[in-house]
Amino acid sequence: MAGSQPPRPKLVVLITVDQLRADLLDRYDKLFTGGFRRLRDRGMRFTNTTVDHAITVSHPGHVTLATGVVPSRHGIVDAAFFEGLPGQRHLVDSLQDPSESIVGEPEQKGVSPRKILSPTISEWIVAADPQSRCVALGSGQYSSLLHAGHARPDVYWYSIQAGRYVTSSFYRKDYPDWVDRFNREQLPKLKEASNPWELRVPEEGRDLAFPDEMLYEADKVHIAFPHRLEDLDPEGKLADPEVRRKSLAWWIATTPTLDAATLALARESVTALSLGQRQSMDYLSIVVSQVDDIGHYYGPFSLEQLDNLLRLDQELEELFKFLDAKVGQERVLVALSADHGVPNVPEQDRERGRQARRLKVEEVEAALKAAKKAASAPALTPEEIGIRVAEVLNRFDFVADAMTPGPLLDPGPTCDPFTALYRNSYRADRVPRFPLFSLTHEGEGAGEYGIAVRLTRGTMIDLDPAVHGSPYEVDRQVPMVFMGPGVPTGLSDQRAHTTDLAPTLARLAGIPAPDGLDGHPLILAPPR
Repeated sequence: MAGSQPPRPKLVVLITVDQLRADLLDRYDKLFTGGFRRLRDRGMRFTNTTVDHAITVSHPGHVTLATGVVPSRHGIVDAAFFEGLPGQRHLVDSLQDPSESIVGEPEQKGVSPRKILSPTISEWIVAADPQSRCVALGSGQYSSLLHAGHARPDVYWYSIQAGRYVTSSFYRKDYPDWVDRFNREQLPKLKEASNPWELRVPEEGRDLAFPDEMLYEADKVHIAFPHRLEDLDPEGKLADPEVRRKSLAWWIATTPTLDAATLALARESVTALSLGQRQSMDYLSIVVSQVDDIGHYYGPFSLEQLDNLLRLDQELEELFKFLDAKVGQERVLVALSADHGVPNVPEQDRERGRQARRLKVEEVEAALKAAKKAASAPALTPEEIGIRVAEVLNRFDFVADAMTPGPLLDPGPTCDPFTALYRNSYRADRVPRFPLFSLTHEGEGAGEYGIAVRLTRGTMIDLDPAVHGSPYEVDRQVPMVFMGPGVPTGLSDQRAHTTDLAPTLARLAGIPAPDGLDGHPLILAPPR
C-alpha cells in the first residue's frame, strides 16, 4: 500500500572493511559481480564520507563507527596511548587488562573494553530489548571487541598465536559448541586452502592495478603470484606437522582466506543463534581485516589487493544470499564502512612525480633524542617541558606541527581544520602514541610530553610498505553504504562522517540512540 512503513528489520548487520579507502570501490567497480555489486546497485551510497579524527589507525576508527562519538570522547585515541597527568604519563595498551584472560590461552595477555568510555550500538540494541542477541566477529585481533564494547554478546576474533577464534573472559568463560566446532572442523580446512594464494583477477582487469615492478620491495615482501608458504621455508621445516600447523595459523592471516573464514563463522552464528529469526531484533557486527593486512604489505593498488577485493566481493555475496534465505532480504538491514583509508606506497608516488617521503627509524630516533634532551632541563614545569619539546620538534623538516596541550584542550572555535581533527584524537589524560614514537625504546615518544605531532603531507613512517594514521584526506576518506528496509537506492554527496553510521543504523532499526552524540542520522534520500 502506498505510504506504508517499511518492515522493521529483524537483523542489523554492520560490515566494517578495515583500511578500505573509498576510491578502491570506484576504481574496480566494473569487476565487481557479488556483494560489492549488490551494495552499489541496491544500496544508498554516501560519496563524501570522512573520518573526522587525526589519528587514523584501526582502534579509534572502529570504536567511532560503533559509538557515534569521536575518540576524545570514547577514549580510544590510539591503539596505545600515554595515560596519566602531565609529568606522570606512561604508555598503556588501549585494551590490555590483567584482570581478564584470553579464554583457553593462558600465555596470552588478557584484554577487555574497560577503557572504552562510551556505549556501542550493540549496547543500545540490548538496552532497547534485553532479548536481542548480538554477535561481534573479526578477522583482526581484538577488532570485534572494539565494536562490541561493554555489552556481553558473543565476541570472537582470530588469534594468530592460538590459530583459532578466541574471546576474552570479560565476555564469557568458555566457548559455545558452534564456535568450538568451527575451530575444530572448518578452520583447519580453510587454513590449508589459503596455501598457495593463487591469482584470480581476470586478464582484462589486471591493468587497473599497478605493475609489480613498481611496488616497494621491502625485506621479505614476495610480489609474484602464486604466493606459497613453502617459499618462506628454504630449510624444509614445514615437513614437521607442528611447524606446519603453527605456520598455517600465521599464513592464513596474510591472505584473503581469513576473511572468508570470518564470514563463514558469521553464517554459523546466524544458524546457531537463530539471528533474525525470532521475535526480537538481533545484531551482527563483522570486521573483515585482510584489506588492511594486504594493503600494509603490498600497497592499496597492488595486484594482491585487487585479488583480495574480488574474493571479498564474492564472499560478501555468499553471506547476503545466505541471509536472504535464512532471514529474508526485506528483513535484513546492512551497513558497510571502514575505520580509515591508507596512502599510496611512497615510492610509487615519487615515481609519478608526487611529494612523498619514507621516514626512517633513525630520523624518528634523532627527533626523540632531541626532545628528550630538551625535556631534561632542570626546574621546568610539565607545561614548560611541553613547550620546549614542541619547539625542538618543529625544527625537523618532516614535522608540520608539534602541538602542545593548550590549543588541543581549548573548547573554543578553531579556524585550523587540523587542530580540530587533533582535538578529536586527544584527551588531557590520554595522548596518542602515533606517529612519533620510538621503535627501539619501549614507552618513549612525543606523547609522553603531551605533544601531538602532525607529519608533513606525504611523509610516512617506515613500519610497512604502506602505513596509514595521518590526518590527510587519503587516510580519512572511506565508503559508507546502507541497504535494506527503509533504505532507497541511490547516491548522495551530502557530507557524512563515520560518527553518523551508528545513529543512522539506530534510526533505521527503530531503537533510541543516546543523546549528545557527535554523529547524526543521515538523510537517506538521493539529492534531487
